[in-house]
Amino acid sequence: MPGNELAFSVDSQLLGELGERLVTRNYIALAELIKNAYDADATKITVGFINAKKGGRVGQVQITDNGHGMSFSEVSDFWMRIATTSKVRRPISPKYGRRKTGNKGVGRFACRRLAKKLVLESTAIIEGSTELEWTQVIFNWNDFKPGTILTEIPCSYKRDIVHDGQTGTTLKLSDLAESWSISEFNLLRRQVLGLSIAKGTRREGFEEDPGFEILLDAPEFPGGEGILTDQLMEAGWGKLSGEIDAQGACSLTLEAKEIGVKQYELSERFRGLEGIEFEIAWLPMYKQYLRDTKIITKTSILDVLEEQGGVRIYLDGFRVYPYGDAGNDWLHIDADVARRRGRTDDRLSDLACQLGLEPNRAMLHHPRNQQLLGRVMIRSAETNLQVKLDREGFIQDKIYDDLVNVLRLSIQWMVLHYAVFLVIVAKQELDESNKKLESLLNDSELSQMQSVKNMPLAIRAIELIASEAKSALKALPEEQRGTAEIRLESAKELVNRAFALTETYSSILKAVATTGSLMFNFSHEVKNLIGKLDTHANTLERIAKSVPKQEQEEFISFARSLRVTRDRLDQQIKLFGTLVSMSGKTQRKRIPLKPICEEVVQGFQYLIEEYGIDPPQIDVPDSIRVGPMLEVEVFSIIVNLVSNAIKANLSGQGRHILIEASETNGKTRLRVYDDGIGLDEKYWEDVFRPLNADPSGSQYQGLRARVNDDALAALGRGSGIGLNIVRSTAELYEGSAQFIKVESPWKTCVEVMIP
Repeated sequence: MPGNELAFSVDSQLLGELGERLVTRNYIALAELIKNAYDADATKITVGFINAKKGGRVGQVQITDNGHGMSFSEVSDFWMRIATTSKVRRPISPKYGRRKTGNKGVGRFACRRLAKKLVLESTAIIEGSTELEWTQVIFNWNDFKPGTILTEIPCSYKRDIVHDGQTGTTLKLSDLAESWSISEFNLLRRQVLGLSIAKGTRREGFEEDPGFEILLDAPEFPGGEGILTDQLMEAGWGKLSGEIDAQGACSLTLEAKEIGVKQYELSERFRGLEGIEFEIAWLPMYKQYLRDTKIITKTSILDVLEEQGGVRIYLDGFRVYPYGDAGNDWLHIDADVARRRGRTDDRLSDLACQLGLEPNRAMLHHPRNQQLLGRVMIRSAETNLQVKLDREGFIQDKIYDDLVNVLRLSIQWMVLHYAVFLVIVAKQELDESNKKLESLLNDSELSQMQSVKNMPLAIRAIELIASEAKSALKALPEEQRGTAEIRLESAKELVNRAFALTETYSSILKAVATTGSLMFNFSHEVKNLIGKLDTHANTLERIAKSVPKQEQEEFISFARSLRVTRDRLDQQIKLFGTLVSMSGKTQRKRIPLKPICEEVVQGFQYLIEEYGIDPPQIDVPDSIRVGPMLEVEVFSIIVNLVSNAIKANLSGQGRHILIEASETNGKTRLRVYDDGIGLDEKYWEDVFRPLNADPSGSQYQGLRARVNDDALAALGRGSGIGLNIVRSTAELYEGSAQFIKVESPWKTCVEVMIP
């Protein structure tokens, strides 16, 4: 070095200092390497973990992307050069025009932070030709020991010209410096979430960006396999999937928290949209409404939805603009929400009623456009949708209007189930509140609270207290104030929903009571009619003796028919009389179970015979007595279970019913079996919820196809309260009601435990 000049030299300790000071956690290090792939215009990256939980020599992490890769000179000039200004000088990626996310060369230092050995392999197009150059460099980080000169430590490499293959970079990290925990893995997923759902877009002067997909291959971690975008869609409250078949029928599937799996087919046919598929996830703002809080938090929801919310359309895998862009309300969702549109589409109003919802208000829970993450997949070979000449969207003809129509209708179907979910959550919270209240109040105070006539006044009092509390909340920091206000509003909404639910039950009970009063008059008239039927039958038989022999059989046959009708009516009146007499008895006592089972079966005898069902077996010992209970309660349990078994058989091809009872641990175990249509285990809890008669949508469809309206009326059309009555009655006596698994030939069995 000339004269009196000195130059810096660099100790290998620098890599350790930079790697550990700049990158302090495993998930941050790996997130930086994933960002480097995004900056390299990759559309897909696979992150693989092998024994990462164990770490050490057996642990490996491999990252593979399909970006533009690096040539040998780029590896030499940029990757091997510390503190390069490459990303400062070139902040925009060359192919898709992405703004680069990595900085300060952290990715390189992260490699040392993660593992003791790195194998870098990269393939890139040689500038000015169509050939590919492959480069491999091996880094043994243990060679970079403190006290050695960084620039004097060699790293072995290979380079070659290849004639086929694709560009991209692979980083193989082995002999992991630390083991990976489940919490760190989940933090990694959240760190790169924004990149994983980066939607395809166009930037002026660049090729169209199809987006960036992160595939996780980490079977040792929960949620460690699959595409991160799909995991995000599964993490929200619910995911709606739809498919339009060759006949234009749209079948829907919803997987949602507390709701489980629901399926439905829209009644309308959508010709011209055959082959279209769609997925739409709903991400509400409340953390407790999410199915997986490990992948997404409230903060990350806000970040993700702000940039990525909306329903996008893909034609043959490519984005169709402007659908799904920020501010684009092509489904008119935000317009409806802004107008507080509450009414359900007329085509879904019957379903809303079946779910126990008010059709005029059910859509008040509709999400905003930004709360939805959706994609509609269309194949040009199958669709009649016409793209505009300027390629900006579709021509708005009838086919396009039908597309909007089917998606709006499908989302509304999802909203109805979200409203049911809110009722379930409200009931859970109400039950919890009741338990807390019972622990604070004595019996006399609780008895005074049984009436709901003052509930509206109580709600008003809560509103006034909440209004006063809001004034006091202004003194709190903004974040705490916002949380407290949300809780106050949620509490008020909960009470209102609970009261509305109580009113619904009350309305049903009033209708039942009114029907009961009318039945007294009806039964009186029927008794008179029964007597007349017998008289008319005798008259016909007398007339038959005086008419020509060839006509006698017709009169006699008609007389027999009248007597059969008389017997059926007589059966029903006796059954009704039994119920009426039981309803008037308010004393709880021990009750023989077998006679009640026999009376109920006898009451359904004519239906059983008419539709070819074998007489139900009653395997109930004479010695079994239940209670102390009200007779009408026991009668109600048996009636609901037997009528459900008959409906299940009529819906399917079943013919057999078994009523079985035994004593166990001081309780009576009552079971009713059938070999009918069966019920998927995922719906076992759903059908015990009030106003949820047929969650699968299959039972009553099959029943109506086989049974006439009169018979269906006798069995009950499915109000959705029968099994709820069974369970609530059993639980009143510290018992239970549930479906249990059965062996062939049986399809379903409800087990009830009562004293």
